[in-house]
Amino acid sequence: MLKFGIYTTFYNCERFVDRIFKSIENINYHYFEWHITDDFSTDNTKQMVLDRLSKSSVKNKIHYMEQTEKKQMYWKPNLFFDGSFDWIILIDADDDFDPNFLNVYNYFLRDKNNITLVSSDFIKINEDNNSLHSISYVSNDDVMSKKIKRYHPSCDYLNNTSYSCFGHLRGFKNVIPSFDVTDMLACAEDSYHVFWSNSFGQYLHIPRPMYKWYLRNDSESHNKIVPPNFNANFDIALNKLNENDGGVFMMFNDVYIETCSLSSYTKKSLLGQNVTLWTRPLSEMNKDIIGSLYYDVKLKFNDINSDIHIFALNYFNEVELDSILRKVGDKDLVFYYQNQKYHETHEQKDIELQTQIEKYSSVIRKYRGFSWWSYIRHFIINT
Repeated sequence: MLKFGIYTTFYNCERFVDRIFKSIENINYHYFEWHITDDFSTDNTKQMVLDRLSKSSVKNKIHYMEQTEKKQMYWKPNLFFDGSFDWIILIDADDDFDPNFLNVYNYFLRDKNNITLVSSDFIKINEDNNSLHSISYVSNDDVMSKKIKRYHPSCDYLNNTSYSCFGHLRGFKNVIPSFDVTDMLACAEDSYHVFWSNSFGQYLHIPRPMYKWYLRNDSESHNKIVPPNFNANFDIALNKLNENDGGVFMMFNDVYIETCSLSSYTKKSLLGQNVTLWTRPLSEMNKDIIGSLYYDVKLKFNDINSDIHIFALNYFNEVELDSILRKVGDKDLVFYYQNQKYHETHEQKDIELQTQIEKYSSVIRKYRGFSWWSYIRHFIINT
């Protein structure tokens, strides 16, 4: 088993303290520690963290540490972990995560010495009404330095509904030297830590949404107006990446539509559920890869005997879908379609997607009337 270090910086986030402690206490993995700090909060956050720590059922795994300067743990987390840790993972104080994520990470990282960067898919939630904003579908189809426009600070990633760049639960292997930053008060660390870590080895993105982050109005990093110097360290890591792009580990690329389809189920947890994924005929190797990703789900392929049915619509025409739905009956259904055609304009893209939605909807309504629920997603290549 790999030893994981998790780090979290608390700043003026009183209302999230108990939730993240409960999530850490529910982690279904033994070999980890949680290192935390207060980032010089101006409210009662620090005392709440210390009080909650004293009552925690896993307080032997939690270590509170003081910083010598603001955002020190945020930018230089490896200063707070010794060499006994294999991987170091970021979890923000105001977010949530799958309690099984370390088991998944351990399975896919334990025998891959060339990987230095890892992340997972995520679900983004509007905090004001707890509604779904979007789901990340990260495509590792090329080395990162060749897709740099997707990651540039000029991109409006807060309002982006087609996340094709990073996931979350970002972590780096604990062999990477201390991160080099010029402005400790800058906030955006996602691209920086990803670029820097990827310059030392390969990037593995695990396409299962194991992280939930909340879009909230009172967060510095969610502000509609980007603060001055917000991305002050961006070019440092970009230059490091351009000098040595470690590349990406593409083990999930052959089943990308399948993993996106499974990720689109957000109604409740798939944990322990009987689930059928309807897709093209897959090799046993690809079935094993998907099965390993969802090891805690009773997953079947193209089998009518399940409680939940998830359809990768790209692989079915209307006649084939009609035949399947006639047999499945009144079950929990989710439909996913991925638009992979290249379009020069958004108008062309929208027309293509609407055409596909209408085509499949005409079949689905025969069995579900107008009450059917689906999450149909578009992904545009080369935009």
